[in-house]
Amino acid sequence: MNTFPTLLKREFWEHKGGMLWAPVVVGGLMLGAAGISAAIGVAAKDGSFRVNGERIVTDGTVLATQTQQQIAEGLAFAIVPSMAPLAAVLAFVVLFYALGSLYDDRRDRSVLFWKSMPVSNAATVLSKLASMALVTPLITALVGIVVGTLVAIIAALTMSAFGANLLPRLLATSEFYLAPLAILAVIPVYALWVLPSIAWCMAVSAWAKRAPFLWAVGTPVLAGILLSWQQAMFDRNLGAEWFWENIVGRLFGSFIPGMWFAFSGNAERVDDFQPTEQSVFELVSMSYASLTSPSLWIGLAAAAALVTVAIRLRRWREDA
Repeated sequence: MNTFPTLLKREFWEHKGGMLWAPVVVGGLMLGAAGISAAIGVAAKDGSFRVNGERIVTDGTVLATQTQQQIAEGLAFAIVPSMAPLAAVLAFVVLFYALGSLYDDRRDRSVLFWKSMPVSNAATVLSKLASMALVTPLITALVGIVVGTLVAIIAALTMSAFGANLLPRLLATSEFYLAPLAILAVIPVYALWVLPSIAWCMAVSAWAKRAPFLWAVGTPVLAGILLSWQQAMFDRNLGAEWFWENIVGRLFGSFIPGMWFAFSGNAERVDDFQPTEQSVFELVSMSYASLTSPSLWIGLAAAAALVTVAIRLRRWREDA
């Protein structure tokens, strides 16, 4: 038996609600909202909509500075930002998945059963880590690609009711096919940036007797509050701002896809990105450029130490 794939399947079936159904439900709501908005627009004969923040108006022709081809390219790129609601879902799912990953089986005593199986603690912890860092983002990305593609098609079809025949142009633009590939391409980047955050939560999950959320979130937040308080009271700068940005912000912000731009100092380059003038793969290039950041490698070193702690704690911590 190939143990590690079997452990991954176990993780999927035990956390199917968060890994699969949460993004599917939110994606369905997004599609429903897009459909309702399109129906209202057609019924009200309102041919206005927004593409990447710019208002476009149609009444038989496109009354804007952009050409129909540029609008189609904007709709194709919109597949990427349409991932935002699902990215928020992913952040919450991974956070709470990590917090309960090694605590829940101690709480219900199922850890005793799994320890009786011929599976090492290291394999168990690493399978959970891989499920959170790779499998869950992959499932969310696939759901987001389907939802974003359908939303772009709905918008193009809606505009056809007002004389702007965008669907053929949308299907002919290369960005319509490159955007999904770009979303999939940044999953390894997300995995590397989120590893320290997952590892911290897993270590707390393996250690805490109860309320791992309070320990994992409350400890760094309370430390930050104390540093800020002593700075305000005694005018001694012990690095409160640095702590909030590089410890608290990095620890919990990394759960949100795309935050690596801020942590690596590329936020301004992303703000200057022009969807209709630049390829979506320039965002992928900037994402992989963030891997040269010292912050990433320091975080990965901390993640390795925290995962080692989680493995060792799981060997003897069985209390509920």
